[in-house]
Amino acid sequence: METSMNRRAFLGLTAFGALAAGAGLAGCAPQPSNAGAAEPLGDTGEAPAEGIKRKEGSETKQCDVAIVGAGAAGLMAAMNLARGGKKVVVIEAGPSAAISNFSMCGGPTACETKLQAQENATVPLDQIFTYMNDFSRGSVNSALLRNCLAHTGGAIDAMLDLGIEMELIPDTYGVGFRGRHYFMEDGEGRTAPIVADIEANGGEFLYNTRGEKVIMEDGKAVGVQTDAGIDVMAPAVVVCTGGFGGNEEMQIEKLNTTVFPLGSTISDGTGINMVLDAGGAWDRNFAVLGNECGAVSKATTNPFTEDWHNTNEHLGYWLFGGLYTDPVGERFISEGKIAQFPLAVGGEALLRAGKAYVIMDDDYYQAVQNEGIYAYLGEPEAWIAGPEAGYYNVTPENGEAHLQEAIEQGWAVKADSIAEIAEAFDLPALEKTVEAYNGYCEKGVDEEYGKEAHFLKAVKTPPFYAFEYVPSCWSTNGGVKVDSHLRAVDKDNKAIPGLYVAGVDQGSVYSVPYYTNEGSSVGLALGSGAYVADEILNA
Repeated sequence: METSMNRRAFLGLTAFGALAAGAGLAGCAPQPSNAGAAEPLGDTGEAPAEGIKRKEGSETKQCDVAIVGAGAAGLMAAMNLARGGKKVVVIEAGPSAAISNFSMCGGPTACETKLQAQENATVPLDQIFTYMNDFSRGSVNSALLRNCLAHTGGAIDAMLDLGIEMELIPDTYGVGFRGRHYFMEDGEGRTAPIVADIEANGGEFLYNTRGEKVIMEDGKAVGVQTDAGIDVMAPAVVVCTGGFGGNEEMQIEKLNTTVFPLGSTISDGTGINMVLDAGGAWDRNFAVLGNECGAVSKATTNPFTEDWHNTNEHLGYWLFGGLYTDPVGERFISEGKIAQFPLAVGGEALLRAGKAYVIMDDDYYQAVQNEGIYAYLGEPEAWIAGPEAGYYNVTPENGEAHLQEAIEQGWAVKADSIAEIAEAFDLPALEKTVEAYNGYCEKGVDEEYGKEAHFLKAVKTPPFYAFEYVPSCWSTNGGVKVDSHLRAVDKDNKAIPGLYVAGVDQGSVYSVPYYTNEGSSVGLALGSGAYVADEILNA
């Protein structure tokens, strides 16, 4: 049990199966879809230039705050607002709150929580803020980052008080503090208590209902038009629909590549388009919450088994720090950094490359199946994530069958020479790259990218192998611009009255690449939900 729990902590995943079942996908990973979007999107994935059409609803609901999206930010905002005496209506496109990325993530990072205090491992706000703000190198709204982080502890404690069990996990990636709170509850187990609390305090949910347009009057947000023919009227609107992981057009526009969605494809950029249509503006940072389980191939349909192995075990090499090349056949990063931070650095590196190739010889290939990657590299203490990465070793019983499957699907090659691999994948620089890399391995010094010596394994013994990987992510990070109070701003950086954006629909608190302290995406989403509630209550 301990091994499984440590592995799940490394993954940061729990309820993908619950999501798939809730979506009626029968075990298949969700695929990108713009079905149900408010209006057809233009070539850039944005709302049409003429704007989203206003359609008067046949029914009107009056409330104090209309919230679009019942993920981490929406639920936390609704809970705090309802507890504060506000009449809240939550508009959710899915059949329940258990369909969001929040219902399936591993758990949030947070500071100054009861759980940390119990384990004498309290993370002060100053410490986590300094770490994340320094990591962002000035690319985020620092005041907003601090404000959101300051509300993470209260969000965690509120969930603990509702009986949502969590455990404080070890410092998986060696960032210097234990911020990650791992959910022991899956899907409904973590969302139902929050939903019940909201409803007990007068909040209302409109499920299977999409927000279509922010209703504006005299430059102010006054409500939300929905596809159910209901206009939800309120002097404050909070948009938090979970990013654009389900929108290929927007992915190409903002990320310059498509990304296989591991999370909810209901999050298709609709909320972002609603804010842009209301006069909002894009922010500059766009990243992904990458796949820390390895990678996916262009043939992938269902990435994971029930116990979170890769369905094809040859997808795990992306975690191991071997020889990686870009689509030309050249190295493009210190592969050790990807092995150390697969979620943050790995996600960004593969996103930037568009697709990448892992190259190895037979010695490496056989060792991963028999010794395991961590033992083969000498169990380097400096590779903090190494013991957990070994969960993705290729097993001897599956190795040959999975290799043949990958070859037949076109994302793997086994050959007697590097030249054959270069020809098969059209990697004109590969032979020169391998020659130089082998020289670094002989010297024990990576003269190109400074990769740690323990990752340097020559590619010399035939047959040779190559595996092609494409980007995948649990969610996108980045969206519209907000001020330090989570108010959407226009192109003149002026706040739009009554319009707030929380979670990953706003791009002002998420860095590129994704933060190296795990759980940051959902942690900031929860913190932003609690923070926006305070802002509205104190307005």
